[in-house]
Amino acid sequence: MALSLARYNFFISLELLKAFVAKGMKYIVLCPGSRSGPLALAAASLSKRKELTLITSIDERSAAFLALGISAASSKLTGVITTSGTAVANLLPAAVEADRSCHPLLFLTADRPLRLKDCGANQSVNQKDFLKCVCRYFDESPREGIHLISSERLNYLVEKTFKMATELPGPVHINLAYEEPLHPCSFDQKKVLNGWEVEEFSRHIISSQKDESFQNSPYFELPKLDPFSLGIIIVGPWRGKVQHLDSFRGALKKWQSFTGWPIFADPLSGVKSDQIGLINHWDLLLTTKSLETINEIQVLRLGPLPSSRGLQCWLEEPGKIQLIISEGDNRSLDPIGGANQFSFGFSAWVKENLEIMSRKTSFNKKITNEILTSKLIKYDEFINNWLDRKLFINRSITEPNLARLIPRLLPDSISVMLASSSPIRDWLTYSCHGALSRSCFGFRGASGIDGTLSMGMGISIIKGRMLLITGDLALLHDTNGWLFSKDRNISLIVLLIDNGGGGIFNQLNIDRLEEGDFEEIFVMPQKVCQLTLARAYDVKYKQVACLDDLEQAIEWSFSLSTNVLIRVCTNSYEDQKLRVSLRDDLKKALSEHSLNCDL
Repeated sequence: MALSLARYNFFISLELLKAFVAKGMKYIVLCPGSRSGPLALAAASLSKRKELTLITSIDERSAAFLALGISAASSKLTGVITTSGTAVANLLPAAVEADRSCHPLLFLTADRPLRLKDCGANQSVNQKDFLKCVCRYFDESPREGIHLISSERLNYLVEKTFKMATELPGPVHINLAYEEPLHPCSFDQKKVLNGWEVEEFSRHIISSQKDESFQNSPYFELPKLDPFSLGIIIVGPWRGKVQHLDSFRGALKKWQSFTGWPIFADPLSGVKSDQIGLINHWDLLLTTKSLETINEIQVLRLGPLPSSRGLQCWLEEPGKIQLIISEGDNRSLDPIGGANQFSFGFSAWVKENLEIMSRKTSFNKKITNEILTSKLIKYDEFINNWLDRKLFINRSITEPNLARLIPRLLPDSISVMLASSSPIRDWLTYSCHGALSRSCFGFRGASGIDGTLSMGMGISIIKGRMLLITGDLALLHDTNGWLFSKDRNISLIVLLIDNGGGGIFNQLNIDRLEEGDFEEIFVMPQKVCQLTLARAYDVKYKQVACLDDLEQAIEWSFSLSTNVLIRVCTNSYEDQKLRVSLRDDLKKALSEHSLNCDL
């Protein structure tokens, strides 16, 4: 009986994973554990037979972020297997980001059976509740043990979970109770792998579900904007499925061509750099108050807001008629308040609106829109030339000139991941069109720094050679991500901006502290040598002292196929003074050149 139960645990685990593979899941990240043994054996068997790619990780937190990176780059459901106890708790940070950034993740967690609950048994916790607050869906096996599940119940479990993970992409959690014995002997493993079945559990092959777009969802009222009146398009980080991105881009081209509206795009928006009407330095236009003469205007907001304080302040001013359009996410994306929201996708909205509006003509008003866009483009060209002169006066390294130079040193085919805090904000402000000439990824769901390196590793599995730009605290926070370097499918260049702690806090508007030390309670510098850590993980590295050396270091990194670290040191206090002086000097320069947007 004991042997048959172990065999049955393995058999059900294999059937479960096969069902998800049939749905299109290609990657599973496996963490160590005894209770999850049957799942580990099943995943290893599918990997051996080339039906699944298996990656192992000793750190559940890093494992979840690696899977998040794979999901973000592929838009495919990616699995994580853990044992019971605190292992499940370590999945929460990645689950939070997957929820907010809309990436499909499947957490398969092994658990104790009901008889071992609430009786002081080791590693027995209420883990089924750990991830519920952020997961699209939670389900579980019979609490007495997965061996009691029926084929119909298993089939429903897979169908429902897959649907909830992929319709509005996000994390899902299945908690699986395993009764002992957990580990089948070699004989039982061979029996199952050679096709052993149980009469009352007839194998049910699940066919791949047709991908039905949210655009087919019913909606009752289509919110409208007047395309012939003044308007601006703000494109935030992309939160839709990868397969819908081309349709989104096509809709953006149609709407901009029809309206003549200018476009302010986030580096993570998925908008192409050749899109007509793009204003690359829009953040500087807003922070220098160059648009304050425009009082009444429509604002079409696509997705969540970009990480721009200037934009948020501008939107809070009166006179803005705002419409938010999300790609299937019906949660509110309006921290400012007062906007209408349409949740069934921009492509669907444009299609319906253009069919109605194409019957009308108002060319005079469209000309007004094009005049605004033309003037903003002149601003943009002036700022572009002005920044090149200002930022490259000398060859010392600052965070703003890094954001401006790096896109020029990389081939357009190279993807970039931007860590939260300063890197994403500086790219938005200073990178010009270079940010939109390639695929960009980041943590703009929950905007954390947890798991930055691991997520970059996961993206590299799908995208190949790529660049991660990160700060020192974010890299230190995820040191175990270097352990994935042994995977030959990962080819990551890590550019470490070491500014001696949480440099972004120097951007806080705090004149002084009455009590306490600012560095101690905000910046928190750590006495850790990142190059020594890299050496410990057998990662090749270079230290860079000036911009000329950076170009050589990037060329060196592309000559290798392994993971490498390039470290540059900056002064966060001086860099913040530079950002402020750039804004002040630019405002004066724009005024002197009599460039204005009066309409």
